[in-house]
Amino acid sequence: MRKEHLAITTTTGLTFVKQSELLYCCSDGAYTKIYLLGGRKLTVSKNLKEVESTLTDDFFIRIHNSHLINLNHAVGYINNSYNCVKMSNGEELAVSRNRKKELMDRFVKI
Repeated sequence: MRKEHLAITTTTGLTFVKQSELLYCCSDGAYTKIYLLGGRKLTVSKNLKEVESTLTDDFFIRIHNSHLINLNHAVGYINNSYNCVKMSNGEELAVSRNRKKELMDRFVKI
């Protein structure tokens, strides 16, 4: 059973956050940068695959080898030569061609 709260290990100790506060994660080699509501950012010494394995599958999806997003904070998709997801904080994250269909299948289209 997965839990709503995360205990994120940082260099100064643990930071407790709700999964719903997590906007997206970006790979940075052996590290992962975690972007949270309110402009907060944490860096953990785990790769993106390790971080992904701890999150609830219902809300999180890998859109690129280096990006994992919370679908609850995705506000749009920009379909041009640079396909990307627009996040609630205004950030635009690239979507790989291989992961576009999986992303689109997670939404009900009208």
